[in-house]
Amino acid sequence: MDPSNPRILFAAIWEAERKPWTLESGGDSSGLFRSMDGGDSWEELTEGLPEGIKGRIGVSVSAADTNRVWALVEADEGGLFRSDDGGDNFKLINPDRNFRQRAWYYTRVYADTEDENTVYVLNVRYHKSTDGGKSFSTYNAPHGDHHDLWIDPNNNNRMVIADDGGAQISNDGGENWT
Repeated sequence: MDPSNPRILFAAIWEAERKPWTLESGGDSSGLFRSMDGGDSWEELTEGLPEGIKGRIGVSVSAADTNRVWALVEADEGGLFRSDDGGDNFKLINPDRNFRQRAWYYTRVYADTEDENTVYVLNVRYHKSTDGGKSFSTYNAPHGDHHDLWIDPNNNNRMVIADDGGAQISNDGGENWT
């Protein structure tokens, strides 16, 4: 959801089929969508995103600049995409495959609440960029397999990360965790 306008919503649809012997992640029905009217109608967003089969997609809107939308896309030509015009056009910012490791299990992207150039990608370890997604530093909270992140909207140094070991709290922007 756009933090400044709750009528602007983003949603990803993921076509997947789980069988006892395999998982098929991706299909023609997967995609990224936007509603400008609180969910009454939706449009598919495609400009600058990979063509062809897409799998799971993570999406996040920056509270610091709501025109900045991040999309982490599972696809052959996937990676971290950024829009600076509210989702009308995307550009591949970083194709690092580490962000898409076990995409069906992770694929989480979080925009910082105060800095439009800071973005987090969660996976076995978590990755942080402070330069608009061009480069990342890799970190690990006390337990691996990071699945969720909450960043305080009023103090981006206060965070809670959820992983296979529970939840840890940071009061210094993820440098240290309890």
